[in-house]
Amino acid sequence: MTRLLILGGTGDAANLATEATKLSDLEIIYSLAGRTRQPKVPGCTIRIGGFGGTAGLISYLKEAKIDFVVDATHPFADVMATHAAKACRKVGIPRIKFCRMAWSPDAITWKSVQTYEEAAQQLCSLGKRVFLSIGTKKLISFARLADKWFLIRAIEDPALPVPLVNYDVLLQRGPFDLAHERTLLVSYQIDVLVSKNSGGTQAAKLQAAHDLNIPILIIEQPTPPTGELVYSTAEATDRLKLYMQSKLNIPTT
Repeated sequence: MTRLLILGGTGDAANLATEATKLSDLEIIYSLAGRTRQPKVPGCTIRIGGFGGTAGLISYLKEAKIDFVVDATHPFADVMATHAAKACRKVGIPRIKFCRMAWSPDAITWKSVQTYEEAAQQLCSLGKRVFLSIGTKKLISFARLADKWFLIRAIEDPALPVPLVNYDVLLQRGPFDLAHERTLLVSYQIDVLVSKNSGGTQAAKLQAAHDLNIPILIIEQPTPPTGELVYSTAEATDRLKLYMQSKLNIPTT
């Protein structure tokens, strides 16, 4: 029996776990950080909570006798990705990183930045009403911009106080279509959009902002740790199958 740990929290991770349940001789542990209070989870063993850094994850991998790890956390969960890479390397078990292909500008153009702090700096010379579409974890980077008004969209109320002076929190769960995003931008009189480059299917908010001539700031994805990268559920399951075949000494074709 192969024991698979999926570091989840994304739709990609849930889809992968669902597909992996179709494989025989495989036990799946699906791990969630626990930040979302009503997570969507697949039909497998669920683990909720942090590991306690790299050392804690090393201990868990050993105690749970994990054979294989798929890191399917969000592209911006760079700390967890680093912990997973270091822990798996230390324990000596295979790990793959499930990535989303980053959005690329084509007909829609934007200004790229590498950090939240750089985005805040760029905002100094842009509009007054900002759709800050980055979640709620990194709001502190924008706290000094007291002359701006921010629209924050989240699935649930922020767990910690919002460190901004002028803002509104809009509780909505996506996905959102173009008509919805256009209406939101117009009704809130947004004049600049800040978004993370979450990758995958390009978000409708980008097209809506482009159509309305609203400038767009994109925070680009952090570079994933060194290791094997996959970009689809099929790639991930194929890699897992190869590993399981190798454990059974089954020749690959």
